[in-house]
Amino acid sequence: MAKNAEDRYQSAWGIKADLEICTHQLEEISQIDSFQLGLQDVRDQFQIPQKLYGRDKEVAMLLAAFHRVASSQNYAQKTSEQEQTNNSILNKVEMMLVSGYAGIGKSALVQEIYKPITQKRGYFISGKFDQFQRNIPYSAIASALQKLVQQLLGESDDQVQQWRSRLLTALGSNGQIIIDVIPEVELIIGKQPPVPEVGATEAQNRFNRIFQSFVRVFCSESHPLVIYLKLLII
Repeated sequence: MAKNAEDRYQSAWGIKADLEICTHQLEEISQIDSFQLGLQDVRDQFQIPQKLYGRDKEVAMLLAAFHRVASSQNYAQKTSEQEQTNNSILNKVEMMLVSGYAGIGKSALVQEIYKPITQKRGYFISGKFDQFQRNIPYSAIASALQKLVQQLLGESDDQVQQWRSRLLTALGSNGQIIIDVIPEVELIIGKQPPVPEVGATEAQNRFNRIFQSFVRVFCSESHPLVIYLKLLII
């Protein structure tokens, strides 16, 4: 049950040996005393550890940012009503930048916070701005949110219905705008009516407004959202 695979049992023989110790103690003293696990657990193949070494400070900074956002409501409750309104807007969003050359472990660093986030019922999604998809607007963000929708579709029917209600409330009659970018959304909210034709500027403003409303549906204290976007700067 350990977080890292290398900290778990590596063989059935190791589990069997420890279970035999437990059985022996139960037979002898009717209880199981604490003992060191895995003393007879021997690996039959070489395995590279999954643990990330030497980046504890950076991981702590990322987790601290997440906890600040996830617990912002508690902080806001300590302020006045006007300050609470401001803090609820400002403190629920935070951006962290992780920079460095390709291959130095940026993605491995960010992945270290995946489990702590999911333990708090948060959602962790990622997308990449690919150099071969420069002509596709919002490609990385759309890819990340597409993965989120796929996660939602794997939840229970009751939860999916709750998401459907929230999305329809947030999007109104403009659901087709999101479906055009993330087709899987239609599996949650169903077929949507076409949106009226407007000018280029109005269409861009409408898209920005509806897209923000769409993302806000998934951001709350009960289930914070973390989006990891990988950028290639050349």
